[in-house]
Amino acid sequence: MKARALAETLAGHVAGDADADIVRAVHPAEASDERDIAIAISPDAVRLLDACPARAVLVLEGTELPRPFQTVIAIRRSRSNMPAITRVFRHHPPISPGIHPSAVVAPDARIGDGAMVGPLAVIGPGAAIGPGSAILSQATVEADAVIGSGCLIHPGVRIGWGCRIGDRVILAHNVSIGADGFSFVAARTAAHEAARQPGACQNGAQRNEQQKIHSLSVVEIGDDVDIGALTAIDRGTLKPTRIGAGTKIDDLVLIGHNVEIGTDCLLCGQVGLAGSVTIGNSVVLGGRVGVADHIRIGDRAVIAAAACVGTNVPAGAVYAGYPAVPHAEALENLRVMRRLRRLLARLTET
Repeated sequence: MKARALAETLAGHVAGDADADIVRAVHPAEASDERDIAIAISPDAVRLLDACPARAVLVLEGTELPRPFQTVIAIRRSRSNMPAITRVFRHHPPISPGIHPSAVVAPDARIGDGAMVGPLAVIGPGAAIGPGSAILSQATVEADAVIGSGCLIHPGVRIGWGCRIGDRVILAHNVSIGADGFSFVAARTAAHEAARQPGACQNGAQRNEQQKIHSLSVVEIGDDVDIGALTAIDRGTLKPTRIGAGTKIDDLVLIGHNVEIGTDCLLCGQVGLAGSVTIGNSVVLGGRVGVADHIRIGDRAVIAAAACVGTNVPAGAVYAGYPAVPHAEALENLRVMRRLRRLLARLTET
């Protein structure tokens, strides 16, 4: 694209050659081609511009450059700078509306206007693909599943029977939507149940068959949800597992059966939610957070990375630790542990 068009898109202004061709946006240390534009909106990146081979740079208004450049685009400081820049240069997979000859599409499936079904994809009986959505190679949409408009379903995604996906949803590679939940009940009192009773002791080697509770419901995903690669969301038992609009889910997240997640939440990598967890709106779960079954987390709560949540979390709270407690209490627990080590050292010396 031309530098002039990029500046207009980003509500900035251009100095120098406004007709310069720009093909790629990179960090100053990665620039290698004259048609690269070096993105330097942090002080560390600006310092690298002196040795940068790119002829075009994008900086914040008021930035002092270490040397002249052929084209300079200046934009206002904003929290949305990087989202706006990357939106312009994001990768677009090749999408051609229509059904690829190698795809398998059930006769009664409904494919919307401008939608694409890619190579070796499978669309089951009664399934519906909304207008402008793209089902890329080797994805599977099972019977009666519904996908909204403008969705991007990457290769290898599996969408189970009857599941419902909203508009503009992005499912990354090998996401699993609508597998059966992990729900079993033992024929007799199970070991984990007996362990909760004081003085419980498990004797004998008799089998205790685990009987499966089948998942009879579906998964419902709201509009504008992004789900990262290799994430799995299990279907509900008697009511849907639900993901609210605008929620963003990282790679390798497990969401169990009957879970309900509100709008505009952030779930980082390796989060694990056991069955029937309820999460409010605008909640943030750090990486590797684990949440026990039937727990409720209130609106706007933040759970620090690697915390293990075993009790309900009130709205607006910040929790951390193992087990998770209010953040101030978690810090105090760490301080106490350090004092204890010093105390034991002094006792050992005496």
